[in-house]
Amino acid sequence: MSLTSLRLKITALFLAAFLAACGGGSGSSAPPPTGGLTAEAGDGQVTLTWTATAGVDYWLMYAASATAIDMKNPPGNHAWITSGLTSPYTLPGLTNGVTYSFAMDGRISGGPGGAQTPSVSATPAAAQ
Repeated sequence: MSLTSLRLKITALFLAAFLAACGGGSGSSAPPPTGGLTAEAGDGQVTLTWTATAGVDYWLMYAASATAIDMKNPPGNHAWITSGLTSPYTLPGLTNGVTYSFAMDGRISGGPGGAQTPSVSATPAAAQ
């Protein structure tokens, strides 16, 4: 076996191990929630609602921004929630008077994110 052939085989082995460790070879993407994503503002919180599909894990990205979120090119001030998401989901600890934008995608068995929902926004406010 030549040295070049051995290097290629070792490189392929390391690449396969890396992809397996990162989840790159398993799972699949999922469609976004079938009922879309809605956001209702409250006092220091926003309640998000969507229609879930069985077997899909949903990931939520949000940011203090009035502009739409693109999950593939997130804004610098974004945050993720990647577990425990069931509809309705109330996100507490938000600042009243600040507009927040939200987007969601679905994943199956730890696979890559599928298409995202359209971005929605809400502005928490103190109860009147």
